[in-house]
Amino acid sequence: MKRYAISAAVAAALLIGTGYMLDDSDGSAQATEIKIAYGPRNFDDAMSFADDRVRSKRHFVEASSGEWLREEMLALALMNRFRLSGDHGDLDEARSLLEAGLGRVVDPAGPSLTRAQLALMLHDLDATSDALDRFDRTVAPTPAETAAATALRGDIAFQRGNLADAERFYRKANELAPGFGGAARLANTALWSGHIDRATSLARQSFRDTRMTPQDHARGALMLANFQYAKGDLDAAGQWIAEAEKAFKGFWLVEAYAAQQLAAEGDWDQSIDRLRTLARETREPEVIDALVGILRHRGKDAEADRWTAIATKEWDAMLGKSRAAYRLHAAEHHLDFGDPARALSLAREEVAARPFGEAIEVLASAYLANGKPNEALSWLEEAERRGFRAVSLDMARGEVLESLGRSDEAATYYERAKTLNPEADGDLRKLLRFGHY
Repeated sequence: MKRYAISAAVAAALLIGTGYMLDDSDGSAQATEIKIAYGPRNFDDAMSFADDRVRSKRHFVEASSGEWLREEMLALALMNRFRLSGDHGDLDEARSLLEAGLGRVVDPAGPSLTRAQLALMLHDLDATSDALDRFDRTVAPTPAETAAATALRGDIAFQRGNLADAERFYRKANELAPGFGGAARLANTALWSGHIDRATSLARQSFRDTRMTPQDHARGALMLANFQYAKGDLDAAGQWIAEAEKAFKGFWLVEAYAAQQLAAEGDWDQSIDRLRTLARETREPEVIDALVGILRHRGKDAEADRWTAIATKEWDAMLGKSRAAYRLHAAEHHLDFGDPARALSLAREEVAARPFGEAIEVLASAYLANGKPNEALSWLEEAERRGFRAVSLDMARGEVLESLGRSDEAATYYERAKTLNPEADGDLRKLLRFGHY
């Protein structure tokens, strides 16, 4: 079965609460367990539970006569199952249910907030905004609903490249409903503003103080691993990945992190073996791209070429299912392993819709790969004007300046990248595709 992931940023935004004691002296996990909230402890049980929920909610819908609230409950069950299965059929059905419910009642009634959440999962910012505008006309929303809507406004601002507005919305939402979801959003904003230590502290403190289901506990641990990758602390990242493995077993995303961590620790052959097995089982193109990068690094070009062709086919299939949701990752694939011209086309389309730091870095790198360094530099300067700061942005700017013959300026940005991550210019940073920053 194929089990695709939604983007890391959206996954972090969907997290709710946790419960592990962590060591405040550094960024690593500590084994002092409080308790993880109730829920399935492995992927198979979680899928079984999600299937049961969908069946149950579907029964109520079939027994009713077009009650939009019951349809919304089914849509939510489908959306939750998608977080595990990646089956876009679930999102398509959820969208149909929600839009039908909204169409049968007088504005502003109906499942507008859930529709906004679904639209964000699909990276459709205009639809998210439209649904929130309808929600804002709701009479007497609960504080929790207001907090969720405010956080989604922050997500729109972040993905449209407005960091200050995003942080303002996130702070307000977190004041209304504190928890790991709010802290994760604030931490992600800090990360992309160049404040990695602040991001780590925000997320780690909330992770310690809140409780989550095993699945979300694992996702939270992976987010903290990402922050350690951003700092170049591979040992601490490995501890967080081990925490995720302990909390929620059998989930391909956790297994992918664990497999690439083996490469970070120098066990290249075992890393390749585990990624190869996972790629065969899931056909997940992000896993295949991670495998291809390591294969090429180890000189196994023939096998890498075979897997690259498979990844390209899988990315094409995913673009056909939801272009907006996957074009950024597909652009990265083509930039690193495929067709630079296609990478540029996809990245342009992405930045036109979501001009945030990560997308701008991919666009600039695609311009450089297509022999257009001046366009690349213009976009990297724009990212900095918007307040984005990251290792990948600084390294890309150094490469662009170097290509323009401005070596002294390039050196400045290479050194600036190393103030965020001392290993910024090492081979591993680009090979660690899960958690790349």
